[in-house]
Amino acid sequence: MPKTQINLDGWQDYRGNMTGSLLYVETSHQSEVPVRDQLNENGKGFFYEPNYETSTYGLMSCCNAKPINAIVKGKSRYILFGTRYEGLSDSEMRNKYLIMGYMRVDKIKDVRTRHIQRYMANPNLPEPECMQMEHNYACYGPMRFVSMDDSFVITDELLKDWGYRGRASRQLKATFKKEHLDQILAHLDSKADMIDEYIATVDEYKEALEEEA
Repeated sequence: MPKTQINLDGWQDYRGNMTGSLLYVETSHQSEVPVRDQLNENGKGFFYEPNYETSTYGLMSCCNAKPINAIVKGKSRYILFGTRYEGLSDSEMRNKYLIMGYMRVDKIKDVRTRHIQRYMANPNLPEPECMQMEHNYACYGPMRFVSMDDSFVITDELLKDWGYRGRASRQLKATFKKEHLDQILAHLDSKADMIDEYIATVDEYKEALEEEA
């Protein structure tokens, strides 16, 4: 269950295909679990997506608008969250390409107007990615995130064996078909759900940012 239940009025039911689209997440160097980089440790921005707290992606901020729109257009049922782990643990998983969680997309909503209105009300914010776009979809649905050690490892060899082009890097744009998606989901579902720890960690980061403000 999400920590914060959002108002789902205006959200559309989403019927996707049994495929899973990979989305890279910039993650923190200061935590055991690979949570989103909310402190701009990677110099890519202050990220609030995926938003574990509300079980949404793209609602709280305009983030990866083009890839999310492409996922919605392509009708992928699942978003798979990947990263290269550089956190506190010295585990053998360090620096490997991991899928540490997923989201099943149950509902979508065009939130372009929301993000532009927020920007117009506070022009000190960065200009939203969707400013020059026709649509900007946010996604809602159940999420599951596991520990770094329990993550699913993506390697160049695995991609080749499964018949996908590209290398295990942040630029990888793979959409996994059902047979491979089922293997990834089965692995993640067999591990302990750590989303409460993810939420607790990012809550600590929020408090730190508020203290600095």
